[in-house]
Amino acid sequence: MPMNKRFFLCLLLLCLLGCACALAEDAPDITAQCRIAVSPKAYNVERITDRKWDTPNLTEKVRNPVVEVTAPKDTPMYGVYVCFGSKLCPWEIQARRGGKWETVYESAGAFAHEYAALPAGETAIRIKPVEQKSLIFNITELFILGEGSVPAWVQQWQPAPEKADLLVLSAHPDDEILFFGGAIPYYAGERGMRVVVAYLTCGTNSKGTEMRRSELLNGLWEMGVRTYPVFGGFWDKYSKQLSTAYAEWGKTNVYKWVVSLLRQYRPEVVVSHDVNGEYGHGAHRVCADALLNCMDSAASANVYPESAAQFGPWQAKKLYLHLYKENALEMDWDQPLEAFGSRTGYEMAIAAYDWHVSQHEAGQKNPDTGKFEVFTVEPRTSKYSCYRFGLAYTAVGADTEKNDFFENVPGY
Repeated sequence: MPMNKRFFLCLLLLCLLGCACALAEDAPDITAQCRIAVSPKAYNVERITDRKWDTPNLTEKVRNPVVEVTAPKDTPMYGVYVCFGSKLCPWEIQARRGGKWETVYESAGAFAHEYAALPAGETAIRIKPVEQKSLIFNITELFILGEGSVPAWVQQWQPAPEKADLLVLSAHPDDEILFFGGAIPYYAGERGMRVVVAYLTCGTNSKGTEMRRSELLNGLWEMGVRTYPVFGGFWDKYSKQLSTAYAEWGKTNVYKWVVSLLRQYRPEVVVSHDVNGEYGHGAHRVCADALLNCMDSAASANVYPESAAQFGPWQAKKLYLHLYKENALEMDWDQPLEAFGSRTGYEMAIAAYDWHVSQHEAGQKNPDTGKFEVFTVEPRTSKYSCYRFGLAYTAVGADTEKNDFFENVPGY
């Protein structure tokens, strides 16, 4: 090949590679450069860009607000990432074109954290609820992005799948991290399985609920979960007894919800709490007890026939409970995971718990020492080790290898 032609081809290849690299660059966060206004007038507008999940949102006392955003000169907006508080509702984004507002994005309001692409590049937009006079539109954090690829930290949630591989039932946000450790990073992030995470309860009041919901979404995203979690809607109330917890919510109500959960998402394997509630929490006990009583019920069309008619009966193959003494196994969450740059499942659980700022001072008195200890992702040597589980139910026989929740499950 002549030298000049070879040189030209090399130069062309370098140009193409340069263009590809440029296109692959993450879109910059240009929020600080934008002008943001809210009408009707709202105070503390800066709170929706302070990157704090515990500050009251600007729209909590403003009905049907319109958030208007103007891009900096010569820097159009290509993406909007909105994080909502309580009272989710349908909403839309309108762009100003030719002196008129045109709807460029519509949302059903199903996700508390949602990303909206603006492929045309907009200079002025407004974010508003679909007109419902009685609604309060709660925005806790707002991010405006420029041109480029959507950064990995921006959460683009998918609906929970019709068919799950693994169902994780957690009593509260953060329990799925503290007590189940590397289970979610390993099965969702490393193995790419369809993991549905469900929470019995998410809080005790609207402010606490919206903050903890954002924390759990941030934590799940950190661990590789991309399907939106499921919320049971039971208000949290601390108790030390199983009977007290059931009295608060109604045993039948809990059973119906758990059976419906199993039927709707059709998991092969289920993981949940210790029958003794780890440190004794009644809500933790309820999760374990309800699953033990509902695994067979979900497979019978005669039990709670309403959800059977809606979703069909379902027989999950296995149930693992934290710290369960029978058919015990110790999972190894210390293996490096390629999906997380060789960090381990345990390390990813710690990284996820870092998002749960509201819980970092929560804890309990150690019965052995009498000292107050804050909650942590329970290490291998802990009394509540997040590595230890037991096979509490199986329709596919006992484990022999004892190193994989999906051992003996057909197709895995």
